[in-house]
Amino acid sequence: MPINLSTEQKDLAETLDDVWSGIAPGHDVWPSIRELGLTEIPFPEATGGADGTFRDLTVVMTGLGRVLGSAPYFSSVVMAGLALLDAADRDTRAELLPGIVSGARTAALVCGPGIVTSAIRGEVAGEGELSLTGEQHAVVDGESAELLVVVTHGPDGTELALVEGSAPGVRRSVGEQLDGTRPLATVEFDGATARRISGPDVASRLEEVCSRVLIALAAEQVGLARRCLEMAVEYAGARQQFGRTIGSFQGIKHKLVDLLVAIELAEVTVLEASGGAERSCDEASAAELADRAAAARVLASRAAMTAAEEAIQVHGGIGFTWEHPLHHYFRRAKADQLLFGDEYPYVQSVGESLVLGREVTHEAQEGIRLTGAVGR
Repeated sequence: MPINLSTEQKDLAETLDDVWSGIAPGHDVWPSIRELGLTEIPFPEATGGADGTFRDLTVVMTGLGRVLGSAPYFSSVVMAGLALLDAADRDTRAELLPGIVSGARTAALVCGPGIVTSAIRGEVAGEGELSLTGEQHAVVDGESAELLVVVTHGPDGTELALVEGSAPGVRRSVGEQLDGTRPLATVEFDGATARRISGPDVASRLEEVCSRVLIALAAEQVGLARRCLEMAVEYAGARQQFGRTIGSFQGIKHKLVDLLVAIELAEVTVLEASGGAERSCDEASAAELADRAAAARVLASRAAMTAAEEAIQVHGGIGFTWEHPLHHYFRRAKADQLLFGDEYPYVQSVGESLVLGREVTHEAQEGIRLTGAVGR
């Protein structure tokens, strides 16, 4: 499968750059997202969607990573939307997806780091209902979402449940934030009544959702890293010291070139993974998708952290100031790195795939080997 963007995808990326040019990190881009119809991209026409490819979705996520725009796109469209699309029952999909697709309603996925994991317990409360108890941390946009799609451990194992964010027994709070441009909430359930909405084979379908979410987040991290590199190159070409631009010094040049290599490796791995992230995986392709998502997760996370750190170093004193936008990129890079847990299980997944003979791209293998000492 080709790993280059199509002409239409390149046009979309350029359009997003034009529309979001000059905005500050944290700027509300949700109105422009809805106006451009970006919420429709990953959903089939039957739900009101645009029937786009997953790679189309990664183009949007990359654009959002470049500007750190504030919007419930990742939480509502990617996380909750894909969970409903792939793991909910048919009636729930027909009822809820049109609102998510249009952006008229927002949802958050309440889950643990691996999406299938959860700190929420569900007990039968009536026909088709669960009583939810427990507390889940780091729920993306969990305080503002109208709907909560909850991964819970119910009487039949992993289940998917639905509850209104304002329902009795639901308490949502936001504490001190590492990244002010994407709020994470703690969602607590104390006997809240939720509707059971699991579709068939919900646990394995949620594992596939996890792979797609990781790839989407990796695309955002690539956009973030690319923007940090651009700011560093621009500054290095303008800032003078000892009568020369600092970009002419070998130490700066090597730093920026190494960063470019790391970003290119991450980007090609994300593009390759996105090509296999369409729906309806069988068992073998789901395992391959998980391996590729793990590789994309590791390389993009390392590239984003390294890019933010090195860009601050290149900028020197101004890079450390509150007035400069780089600290927002560093905070988002760190928050993304921690959002789905430590990277070690993902590195281990790639290693096991190589031992067992499952396919992982050469770029991913080399990238993880070459970047192993950076971006922890």
